[in-house]
Amino acid sequence: MAPKLLFIDDEDIVLKSSRRIFAGSGFEIDTASSGDQGLAMAMAKDYDIVVTDLKMPGLGGMEVLKALRRDRPGTTVIIFTGYSSVDTAREALKAGAFDYVPKPFTPEEMRNVVANALEARKSAAGAKMLDLMAIVSHELKSPLAALQTTAETLYRGYFGKLEPEQEKMVGTILRNCLYLEDIIRTYIDLSKMDLEGLATFKERVPFASAVVAEALKTPGFRDNLKKMPIVTEFEGDPVVDGDPALLKILVNNLVNNAVKYGAEGTPVRLRLARKGGEIVFSVRNEGVGIPEEDKGRLFKRFERLKQKGTEGVKGSGLGLYICKTVVDKHKGRIWVEGQPGKWVEFFVALPVAGGEAPAA
Repeated sequence: MAPKLLFIDDEDIVLKSSRRIFAGSGFEIDTASSGDQGLAMAMAKDYDIVVTDLKMPGLGGMEVLKALRRDRPGTTVIIFTGYSSVDTAREALKAGAFDYVPKPFTPEEMRNVVANALEARKSAAGAKMLDLMAIVSHELKSPLAALQTTAETLYRGYFGKLEPEQEKMVGTILRNCLYLEDIIRTYIDLSKMDLEGLATFKERVPFASAVVAEALKTPGFRDNLKKMPIVTEFEGDPVVDGDPALLKILVNNLVNNAVKYGAEGTPVRLRLARKGGEIVFSVRNEGVGIPEEDKGRLFKRFERLKQKGTEGVKGSGLGLYICKTVVDKHKGRIWVEGQPGKWVEFFVALPVAGGEAPAA
């Protein structure tokens, strides 16, 4: 849907300039030559952005702003102002305006302010959606866990050995439970990252004991149905500056991927060592591997590879995107190595505690 913009100004040349600047942009543009007319239009239609002059005969821009903040809080308001009234524009910002455009303005200045406002609206909408998804996910966790436990109990034969067809049906239920569990965990993880949004970290975190060991307590890892043993090869317990909750999400996703895409009965190997100013952690599994040409897509949002041998394996397409986001927050690096049809190993390098991030 095209963004809807309304420009309010008593100077006809400003309104014509605004129309000209956004001509062909795909936006829906309306104009009003007074505050009273503009406010009436803004109350009658759901505009995404209203750009209003501050000083106009009759109803001024500040009154328009206050009325919209009160009655149309979803509308973003930007202020036109002359150089002589920048102080007033600052007051408008305090009253809830998104930004102001000093007159005279260039087409680029106007486009940039509107583009920033539209981007901010998208981010706010995304954050609200994540909050909602996180709430829904929390509510789904308990019934899903009960369903999964019941299905696993049947699958493992605690109530008697299943016939082949019965085992196949219960296996289908379990795979779908794992898919839903993946979706739920992903949205909860995304919500945590959005809320925490940390740029720097103060906490000293022993990576092996406070992160990996805690992540491996996740149900379904060590007792996974594919009977894949988890083997740890750690050189000490190196310490990083970080957020243990986010780092646990990182390890959890990498191990979950290894179990999900690994070959049944083969080991998942976790390695950890300090190399120079970094700790290097890796998770390796045997299985279909990853073609070289697909490695660049792995860490993008909603990317899922379609490979022979992974049919029926479902996922959100967000796990590795989350991993990269966590690593980026910790000023680290993440990459993948492997041999198609044989094995794949994901590596994470993080600066050691108190150290400087190495040059990329």
